[in-house]
Amino acid sequence: MSQYNIGSKAFVAGEDLEAYRRVKLSAGSGSQVEYADAGEDFIGITAAKAAQGEHVTVDLKTRGRTFKVVALDAIAVGGDFYGADDGKISAVVNGSIQGKVLEASSADLEVVEGLLV
Repeated sequence: MSQYNIGSKAFVAGEDLEAYRRVKLSAGSGSQVEYADAGEDFIGITAAKAAQGEHVTVDLKTRGRTFKVVALDAIAVGGDFYGADDGKISAVVNGSIQGKVLEASSADLEVVEGLLV
């Protein structure tokens, strides 16, 4: 019987990626990831920075745990967040709610803890 790690998985970076950003599978690939943009669903959060073509660990999207994520703008504690461009999160409604922040963000590129919903 095979063993699977359902918490994180290694992928190849389809573009330069920063840590703590939402990613999706690259079109036509099951092994490459790229940023999930505004309104797009995502498979997980990058655990570290990676250059295009390098391996990157992705903490797979699971409920019941928290993730460090990069904010695009100010989000109040307990506020809903949505997907933003370049794998960031935002308080601006765009698509479905993706989670709630457990600590406030006040500016672009601020790393906060979020809970997926």
